[in-house]
Amino acid sequence: KKLTTMTAPSLTIGTALLAFSPTLILFFLIILPKPQLTILSVVAAFAYLLSAFGSSLIWLILNAIFQFSTNNNEDGNNSISSIGALLALTVPSVLIQCIVRMQFVKLYFGVEDVIRKSVAKHEAETTQANNNNNSSTQEEHAETNALQLQLNDLSCSLASGTGYALLHTLFLFGTLLASESHEGSNYYG
Repeated sequence: KKLTTMTAPSLTIGTALLAFSPTLILFFLIILPKPQLTILSVVAAFAYLLSAFGSSLIWLILNAIFQFSTNNNEDGNNSISSIGALLALTVPSVLIQCIVRMQFVKLYFGVEDVIRKSVAKHEAETTQANNNNNSSTQEEHAETNALQLQLNDLSCSLASGTGYALLHTLFLFGTLLASESHEGSNYYG
């Protein structure tokens, strides 16, 4: 018994490190130093939360329909096979996650467009003010560079993927780790 008590915490810690380390390393080393990437990561995690909620809602509705149809079958044999039911439950969940991801990308491009228009408007106002005052253009470029987000497609996709993956990992492995360590449930004595 002493052997299992010593190995249980080490297995739990090892499993947690294996599950969370890659995502957390990306999060702490690349995303947290830039506030814009942190916000993008949190919004992506929220998008995953919305897709999980939508998938769960569809799962509950379709599961209730399948339970109702199998309970009301007069012949006693199942009218819907279990593989068919699993496909009917899985395909809408995948579609919901795909739709939420596409909406997230659409939202991101919309925000990026608004920022670009705002910077262009600021550049036009600054250029007009500098032409009236005959000021130098070095100040204009320094101010414009400060207004623009210092993001590129790689860093934004990495931040979005990390936020999505962090919540996904937390949902999948966090609940398993909590149930395995018997700390996530009151049913163990």
